[in-house]
Amino acid sequence: MNQGQPGLPETLAQFARFISRHMALHFAEDRLAELEQKLAPLAREAGQADLAEFLKGVMSAPPSRSQLKPLARALTIGETYFLRDPRSYQVLEREVLPELIARKRQGDRTLRLWSAGCASGEEPYTLAILLSRVIPDLGSWQISLVGTDINEQSLEKARQGNYSKWSFRNAPAWLMDYFTRQEDGRYQIVPRIRDMVRFEYLNLAQPQAEAEPVTGTDVLDIIFCRNVMLYFGPAQIERTMGRFHRALNEGGYLFVGPTEVDQRQMEGFSCRRLEGAFVLSKESRVPQPPPPAAAPPLRVAAPPLPRQRHREPAKVASPAPKKGAPAPAAPPAFEQALSHYRTGSYQLAADLVRQLRDAGPADLETLMLGARALANISRFGEAGVLCDEALAADPLSVPAHYLKAIILEHLGEPEAACAALKRVLFIDGEFLLAYFALGNLYRVSGDAAESQRNYANALRLLERRDPQELLPDTEGLSAGALAQLIRDMTPARRRDGVR
Repeated sequence: MNQGQPGLPETLAQFARFISRHMALHFAEDRLAELEQKLAPLAREAGQADLAEFLKGVMSAPPSRSQLKPLARALTIGETYFLRDPRSYQVLEREVLPELIARKRQGDRTLRLWSAGCASGEEPYTLAILLSRVIPDLGSWQISLVGTDINEQSLEKARQGNYSKWSFRNAPAWLMDYFTRQEDGRYQIVPRIRDMVRFEYLNLAQPQAEAEPVTGTDVLDIIFCRNVMLYFGPAQIERTMGRFHRALNEGGYLFVGPTEVDQRQMEGFSCRRLEGAFVLSKESRVPQPPPPAAAPPLRVAAPPLPRQRHREPAKVASPAPKKGAPAPAAPPAFEQALSHYRTGSYQLAADLVRQLRDAGPADLETLMLGARALANISRFGEAGVLCDEALAADPLSVPAHYLKAIILEHLGEPEAACAALKRVLFIDGEFLLAYFALGNLYRVSGDAAESQRNYANALRLLERRDPQELLPDTEGLSAGALAQLIRDMTPARRRDGVR
């Protein structure tokens, strides 16, 4: 953080609270340096050299929509890609939509869907494509499909429906049937799909009673809001979940990320596990016993990097400098790669790491950054290679063994993943996420005894922690939330497992 500007740390902390109130974006204390990095260009654009004074000016009055526009551009990630979470879309196409369609055919043949936090539009367009695939007589239906976001620049891109090849990474071949290739190499969504979706500005932080109403965000059958509430504080998540509950019809479906909400914020919803996807359903007014909770899958495609560059020595040990030698300065390219990673530009981060490796031997931290970036864009084979290089540099690196296990699981090698997780626990017997991951793997394989034993060990370690503590490598899941999920999955008589 820039220490040359008096009062900047205090002003940044105050501004973090300001944007939490007005934009629902949560920047904890350990992310203030990141917040400074994102805001400094806005101050320069405004001709203000003193960032603290610029921020005080912004906070001098409640912000208007036009004042929020540059902040949203700077602080939100406006880029995503098609079929980013394939399991959710498979469940939608194979189970949720057929059930809804069968129910609605006997009535008014209407379907209402909302993509909240739609960024550049890939998600709502995917929903439109899936509707066209599962409803042969689509013309006889009344479909309302709206995408909303706070980033107006992303919304404009979404309305254009024009995407580069990068938006189709990992997309199946059939998806391209819904796009026309342009002379410049980009892809334009076909008019019949584009016309199914409407895009509107909506700030989820603004109280619903004060906001301009957006048609299509109530009386809903389906809401998608994935990877949005990761950036919200607990109070905002609770308000947003309440809003979604009110907006859904009884029996309507809410798709959220498995680590975005905890058990306390799911009131009024039943949790369903469908083919590995995490889906919430609005409960009917008639009280029903809640189904047992299921373990959320670890986010293998997006293992987050710690917010600070220097890790705890017991977890990631960088090569020790020779005796008497000065500590090496971090190469500018690494800092650049780290910045790209934190803003979601994983390909750019991976490219910079490759350049660092080409220039000479890379240290452990650089290799791990590259592995995580590659895993985020589903290049798991290449990510595994970097994990192996990291382990060659430090065979006792717990994060490298753990990331390798998650990669192996995603590559369909559960036995190798189990072996990697056991190596993690051999090095660090208190690494609770390894116990949890082993519990998941044994559960899938049908070994109930081993699954329960590992869940019990994870729960034992979680109960020593502050329930509000956010766990690393879980994208914002608290210790209390994970403990509650394990309790819901684990019969009481089996919770006293031993190593």
